[in-house]
Amino acid sequence: MGIVRNLCSLKFEVKVMEARNVKLKTSPSSLFVRFYLHAGSNRKIELNTTEICSRSDDKVIIIWNQSFGLECQGNETAVEELKKESVVFELRRRKTTSFMSKWSRSVLVGRGEVSWRSVVESDGMEIERFIVMDEMKDCNKPLMLKIALKLQASKLVNTKRVEEDLCVCRDCRTCNCLDYEAFVVACALDGI
Repeated sequence: MGIVRNLCSLKFEVKVMEARNVKLKTSPSSLFVRFYLHAGSNRKIELNTTEICSRSDDKVIIIWNQSFGLECQGNETAVEELKKESVVFELRRRKTTSFMSKWSRSVLVGRGEVSWRSVVESDGMEIERFIVMDEMKDCNKPLMLKIALKLQASKLVNTKRVEEDLCVCRDCRTCNCLDYEAFVVACALDGI
């Protein structure tokens, strides 16, 4: 028993390069970028760059040059849904004066977003640009984050997923196989 589906393989690459016009008027802190990727069904994946220590009188430019890659599969509907979504970037800071600084809460410094539609409609389905983040009230220059987004999509292919015949009825449309799957998981955990 198998199900035939048209699937598309998508590869995302997100690169966080630098932040400009960063001025912090607080004690030493570490800066990092948090961004959210759409994962379908109203879910988001949260990713963080490494934290870079900065002093209030330190730099105006902070450099990360950090890349993230993600690969997933979806049908044509998922690809169309992705075009309606965007990547949200947040520049965040965390005070480093405490010995528990890694576990302390971070504070939002600036926020910006880029739509996936702009990436899909660009040449080569990749962009590199500065995002103007929400301006800090005390600054005359806007806070900017330089990012690069790249999307690679394979052609749609017919894939046949073979269902293992774990269910006695061999027709999962007429019975509730979730009970059976829960039983198998419970037995596997019991054996551990």
